[in-house]
Amino acid sequence: MKLSKTLLGGALAAVMLSSTAFAVEPSKYATEAPAKADRHSPQGLYIDAANTYKWMKEDDSVVLVDVRTPEEWQFVGYTPMAQVMIPSVFFRYDGIDASGKPRYASKINDNFVSEFEEKLFDLGADKNTPFVIMCRSGATRAQPAAKMLDQYGYKNVYIMTDGFEGGKVKDGERKGWRLKKGWKVDAPADTWTYKIDTKNAYLLTY
Repeated sequence: MKLSKTLLGGALAAVMLSSTAFAVEPSKYATEAPAKADRHSPQGLYIDAANTYKWMKEDDSVVLVDVRTPEEWQFVGYTPMAQVMIPSVFFRYDGIDASGKPRYASKINDNFVSEFEEKLFDLGADKNTPFVIMCRSGATRAQPAAKMLDQYGYKNVYIMTDGFEGGKVKDGERKGWRLKKGWKVDAPADTWTYKIDTKNAYLLTY
């Protein structure tokens, strides 16, 4: 059975449309993809801390999602501008990372998406809302969160490439300190604190 050119063309157009139906026009504040492929996300959207702050001041629909741990929020600091605070990964204190890195083993938060969507209901947000995922430095925890959200149809999701703390300084007296970009460096000092806001705190329920 041969398809007519009209039917064939229509079918091809439908396939092309379906493949681009969730395409998102990047924000004017978007930045280039990180050089390291393991920091890339399915959505392909990236932004740094400084531009996230600018974007949020300009557009109140942007939702900042902090996926670090409660320990970090309390002892490293956090920004109250983050409307969603849910760990994408929990660290386990009964073992060391299997990769050999000098850190505790971690486990993906299996409830991340369901907890995320509960927060969206309260915020009046949906799958068209622009989200920015922030972890420590834009790598091992922001990407898993973006991947999980992509599987549930969230395409307007940006990874904050420098995260809350930024990258490590490579030279000088403060070599090894996380002072290279990041929210704590590039956003105004009065936008972050150590004082946990009980209205927005993430609480484990057993």
